[in-house]
Amino acid sequence: MATAQERHPNIYVERNEDTRQRRRTVPMEVLSLGYSRTGTMTMKAAFEILGYPTWHWVVAAENPPDLAMWAECLQTKYEPELHGNPKPFGRDEFDNLLGNWSACTDQPAAVMAEELVQAYPEAKVVLCERDTEKWYTSFEKTVIAGTANPFIPLACAIDSNYIGMMGLLTEILSKHFFHVDVPMVQWGLFNNSEHFRIWRENSRAAYRAHNELVKRVTPKERLLVFKLEDGWEPLCTHLGKPVPDVPFPRVNETAAVQEKIELYIAESFKRTAIRFVKKVAPVAVVLVAVSAWLVLR
Repeated sequence: MATAQERHPNIYVERNEDTRQRRRTVPMEVLSLGYSRTGTMTMKAAFEILGYPTWHWVVAAENPPDLAMWAECLQTKYEPELHGNPKPFGRDEFDNLLGNWSACTDQPAAVMAEELVQAYPEAKVVLCERDTEKWYTSFEKTVIAGTANPFIPLACAIDSNYIGMMGLLTEILSKHFFHVDVPMVQWGLFNNSEHFRIWRENSRAAYRAHNELVKRVTPKERLLVFKLEDGWEPLCTHLGKPVPDVPFPRVNETAAVQEKIELYIAESFKRTAIRFVKKVAPVAVVLVAVSAWLVLR
């Protein structure tokens, strides 16, 4: 049986690359702008079979500076007045975030649909749609229920640059994309049940509004509205690619996402413990040496 690390290798990768020094190394060719839980990992696998290196949330989570810049991206879009009214993100900034990939899928990129469509006018757009109720069932069991995990506020507090950034991204999206008007964390310790009640209540409408936005801002000749069950044929026709001689992939079912969230939390605690030991160890060595000197002199 595969280990957790074999099932979710991205979680155990920790890079520290300067996102702002990244430049575009391959052309951006495909913007897959369906929201999370519409088969984004399946689309990543499909695009990579077709030869497109593909960005997904799991890639961003490997590099904490990427998470920080995505948080800045969302703040610039949704809360500019709180952050000095910075210049909106455009092609240069998206090249920093997405420069090593020629396709992208999943959030937070998906919520920047209008900006990405404008920044990369040469890219084809795919909107992977899913029945609203099926989407909601999956989203509620994974993202919403996973975010309500009682250990997440503590993990965010002690590991602000890793899972704390994930928490910040999620809170910005819940507030502005899903229009939740009460804070996620109550009294600094416990997740606010009212926040999650409103999030659940608003999710379906936000999902439908997102799909309509993508259709509205994308020129028709660039857009494919796609369902996973459609398989290779319409996708390859839209992208001008031959149909592969392998089955269309299907990955990232609900149980896998639930496990992934728990592993992110565990890995966050582990990384925090390692950093703490590295900071304390030199001090401990000095104290032991001084104590030994005092005893032996």
